[in-house]
Order: sequence, then C-alpha cells, then structure tokens
Amino acid sequence: MTSSAFFLGAFILSGSLFSLAMLVVSRLPEGVFRSRPRNEPAAAPLSGDAAELRRQLFQAGFSHPEAARYFTMTKIGLAIGMVALVAALLVLSAPLAALAPVKKAIALIAGFLPGYFLPTMIVDRRRKAWQKRIAIALPDALDFMLVCVEAGQTTDLALMRVAEEMAPVHPDLSARLHALTEALTAGAERQDAWNRLSQETGNDDLRQLATIIVQSGTMGTPVAQTLRVFSADLRDRRVRQIEERANVLPTKMTLGTMLFTVPPLLILLLAPAVYRLMTTN
Repeated sequence: MTSSAFFLGAFILSGSLFSLAMLVVSRLPEGVFRSRPRNEPAAAPLSGDAAELRRQLFQAGFSHPEAARYFTMTKIGLAIGMVALVAALLVLSAPLAALAPVKKAIALIAGFLPGYFLPTMIVDRRRKAWQKRIAIALPDALDFMLVCVEAGQTTDLALMRVAEEMAPVHPDLSARLHALTEALTAGAERQDAWNRLSQETGNDDLRQLATIIVQSGTMGTPVAQTLRVFSADLRDRRVRQIEERANVLPTKMTLGTMLFTVPPLLILLLAPAVYRLMTTN
C-alpha cells in the first residue's frame, strides 16, 4: 500500500513539474525556439527579452545562432533528469524508500531546483568573468590606440593595429575590435558599428568611448586629445574604485576580528571563574 501511494504521489508530482516546465516555456521570450530559415541572415536582429538572452549567452562564450534554444532545452532537460535521478534513488535505496511521502516530495523538488537553475548560474559566472576581462583590457587598448593615432594613423587603422597586437594578451577585447574593424571595412555606419560593440560587451566605458569617437568624427575634434583625456579619466576611476575597496577592508577585518577573537577571549577570561563557582557549590 505504501509503495502504491508513493508511485501515485510521484506520478502526481511529475505531472505538476511537467506543467510547471510547460508554463516556463510558454513565458519564454518570443523567438527563443524559433529555428532560423535558410534565407535568413545569421545575425537576425531580435528585440526584447530574446535579444537580451542571446546577448548574455554571447558574453558567456556561446555564440551559436541557436544557443538560446539549446540553453532552454538544457535547463528543462537537466531539471527533469535530476528529478528522475532522485526518484530512482528513492525507489532503489532502502533507507531512502523508508522516508515519509512528504520528505520524498521535498527531495524531488530539491532535485528539480538545482537542475533548473544550475545552467543559469554557470552562464552568469562566465559572463561576469568575460566582462571583467574586457574591463581590464580596455585601458591598455586606449593607450595603444592613442600611440597609433599620435603616430599619424587614422582611427580605423589604429583599431586594426590594436586588435592585432592585443590578441595574445587580451584575446576577448581583440576579437571584439576585429569584429568592429570588419564591420567598418564592410561599409557599416560608424555609429551603428560602435553602438553594436558597446551593446555586445555591456561595458559602460566602451559605450562612452563609442559616443566620444562618433562625436569626435562628426564635429571634427582631434581624436588624440579626446583619447588622452578619456584614458586619463578611465584610469582615475579605476584608482578610485580600488581605493573604495581598500577603505571597506578595515570594516570587514574589524567584524572578522570581533567574531573570531572576542568570544575565545571571553571564554579564557570567564572559564576559571565559572569553574570555581561550580566547584565551590
């Protein structure tokens, strides 16, 4: 009777999880599961949540045109697989089979949640690491670009030279600069190419640099002076951010010192007195 009740509960829970998965799929951004026709370009523009999902996957290193669909299928498939694994363990393992039905249901839900959210956590971690590498490489790229512009090269040639020279040291930013130079060579508008670079990277400094470069070319302002001021301001901001982190460090150290030093000190000081009071009685 207990086994029949367990299988009935497992069937009901599986149906509930399947309904939840279908609800999640129905609320996904439009265009995630849409296959790309043969005559449609690979970089078909999207809008809304679907474009944001593809941009996040691109920043995480998944640049395949169908990456959004594969990512969603992986989330749902991994969640269902984890639930099936937990259900198999509950049936085959004698200690786990003796658990109450409520605990078994909690175990199945506990298997579903990590399987569903683990891909998202992995993508977020890879994306943040990629954005951090872009932010670290940007000041060096600006300095190198300033040297090239002051040597007499145009902005496009300076970008091409920076992309080539920075490939061994900062391959992520170099790849984005290569894509920018290829777009400019193919005849794309300068403003559209730079805006696409800033949107793909999600870096505020690159967005400001794109605005500065476009305005400098439109108004005829010397690019070298603009790059010099922007590079100096960028490095000043980096220094201020480091100083802010350093100023927070004493507070964190004080909390840790109080947590790991004061209780042992109180034990050492009060233990003899407590022991004497206990022994005198």
